Amino acid sequence: MNTDTRRRTKTATSVAVGLRLWAESHDAHVRAAVELLIRHGVWLRRAELLATVLHRDPDGSYWIDWTALRRELDAGHLDRSGVKDRALLDLALDMATDRYRLSAMGTGNARLIADAVTAALGLPLPRRTDPTGALTNGVTP
Repeated sequence: MNTDTRRRTKTATSVAVGLRLWAESHDAHVRAAVELLIRHGVWLRRAELLATVLHRDPDGSYWIDWTALRRELDAGHLDRSGVKDRALLDLALDMATDRYRLSAMGTGNARLIADAVTAALGLPLPRRTDPTGALTNGVTP
C-alpha cells in the first residue's frame, strides 16, 4: 500500500480522530452525537455507513451527512444491524439534529431530562443536594 492510499484509507481510528476534529466547531448536541457513535464503536466500522454518509475534507476531518444517514436508516438499508445498534444510531441522529431541542434547555430542565433518561435506562439516579445542602436523591431542586 503506497503512502497516498494509506492517507485515504478509512480506519475506525482515523475516522474517530477526524470526526472529533470536525465536531469541535459544532454545538454540544452534535459533539455528543459524534462522541456517542465513536464510543459505541459499531457504526464507524460499517462499510455501508462509511461509504454513504461519511465524508472526508482535505484537512483530514471527517463529517457525517446526517440527512443522508436518516434516509439510509429509515429506508432500512442498515437493517442488518441489531435492534440495539439501530436504536443507538437513531438516538445519535436525533441528538445531532437537535430533534428534542436539547440545546435550548436550561440547567433545571437539562437535569430533569438527564435524570429521566438515567431512570429509563434502569441506572441509579445521582445523589444531589439542594441549595441548603440537603440530599434530594436525584430529584432536581
